[in-house]
Amino acid sequence: MIDEKVRRRIAEAAAEENGWKADEVRVEEVERLRRPTCSFYTAASTVLPLSQFRNFAMLAGKELVGAGDGRVVAKILDACSSDASADWWAEIVTRFHRALGAGLVLRDEKTRLDMTRKLNQAGKAFTPPTLDPSKRSLNYLLLNRDNYVLYRVEATRKADGTVEVSKTKVL
Repeated sequence: MIDEKVRRRIAEAAAEENGWKADEVRVEEVERLRRPTCSFYTAASTVLPLSQFRNFAMLAGKELVGAGDGRVVAKILDACSSDASADWWAEIVTRFHRALGAGLVLRDEKTRLDMTRKLNQAGKAFTPPTLDPSKRSLNYLLLNRDNYVLYRVEATRKADGTVEVSKTKVL
């Protein structure tokens, strides 16, 4: 159950960002992303039929952040990623780096069997999200559900600490 104060803060932030009314925002926790010091939420309008989800993170139980640039992603990773898996990192980069928009991270070959088949038919190998040991480079497959295009995403931690992303069409 989401704390009412947290729910209200997220609803107000989503409303302000999107021109919605705070009392018409549905907030849900993304429990599989929860970390010891961080929790993650989606917010959507309850009245607009096709409103997109907005992502928010609560860092250390007090700082609320939404999607943004590479600095925002770095802040979340710095606060929350201790001992996190590569697929967790991929979810955070996808949800919070505005350069990517939305999409489905292909965590394993079973996430989307149709994409795995298409990769095989094209003579390309499926690769799960991989994070280098220094945690400076992340590679993963991302499916854009709107246009059914599969991308390879590379997220790199730059010298200034920010996260830079690039995506290349695979299929």
